[in-house]
Amino acid sequence: MKVLVTGGTGALGYHILSMLYRDGVELHSFSDELPQPWQTVSGVKYHTGNLLDYNDMLAIIKETEPQYVYHLASQSSVGLSYKKPFETLNTNLLGTQNLLEVIRQIVPSAKVLLLSAGEVYGRTNEQLTRLHKETDLPNPLTPYATSKACMELLGNQYRNAYGLHVVFVRPFHFTGPHHSRRFVLPSITNQLVRIKKYGAEPVIISGSLDISRDVVDVRDVARAMIQVLNSSESGEIYNICSGKSYTFRELVDLLVDIAEVGVDFMFDPSRERSNEIPLLVGSPEKIMNIGWKPMISIEDSLHDLFKEMIIRNKMERDMQKKKA
Repeated sequence: MKVLVTGGTGALGYHILSMLYRDGVELHSFSDELPQPWQTVSGVKYHTGNLLDYNDMLAIIKETEPQYVYHLASQSSVGLSYKKPFETLNTNLLGTQNLLEVIRQIVPSAKVLLLSAGEVYGRTNEQLTRLHKETDLPNPLTPYATSKACMELLGNQYRNAYGLHVVFVRPFHFTGPHHSRRFVLPSITNQLVRIKKYGAEPVIISGSLDISRDVVDVRDVARAMIQVLNSSESGEIYNICSGKSYTFRELVDLLVDIAEVGVDFMFDPSRERSNEIPLLVGSPEKIMNIGWKPMISIEDSLHDLFKEMIIRNKMERDMQKKKA
């Protein structure tokens, strides 16, 4: 079996590749840069290129001829999408166009999973009580969510017009080991590690911590994606979520307890978004009907994130010493 994971150096890619590693599986990762040591999975062949370069995509699909494709590569930061809306739409829509077009030409029988997001649901009049279902119409509020909603339309175009096998997942918020520091919880975890291990000033800088999200461990999300691609009919859409929410303040308090440090908080207005969704929770009913459910508690997820962030910081510092 041949598998290609675009964006394989991110947290989801790392865990999908780790879970798929076994005898008889040929694993390939495609990203814009080679992985750092803490992003590397044994037995994976890492390729680099530009998702927006058609020839790069043609070359990787010709070389690997995958039977299964997990398309994770994207501009995935909601905050950054406000600053770079063109780049976000360009990468997430036209990059996917390049991938689907070369798959259509070279490996039209491949099974393809497109990574969307719970953010596509946006805000509703029942936002304080609503568990979003896959049948809810998208109502994106951010450039990032708009790019993902458009990507879903594009995936359905290729499915309907050319018969490609395309499935979609909409994870809500996730975190856990190997998660990028561009996101809230890993960013705060990194700050706590520097306070705990390296004597940094005991001040946590963040945006609003009073929004609520449906949070699942990244490893549970990776497991769900593998299950969906292996077993679902073309065209199916699945939320990946728990059906319950936490405020970021609750999660950060857990992280502070894990770190066992005393800290003050400093609000950074540049991290505030004017049209923030105060609560975003999904219904996991559909994906639970195919046998998936979250297995890792949020407490274990944050403990593992903190431990992995310590290792990541040490490896980075050791690499800097070698360069000096």
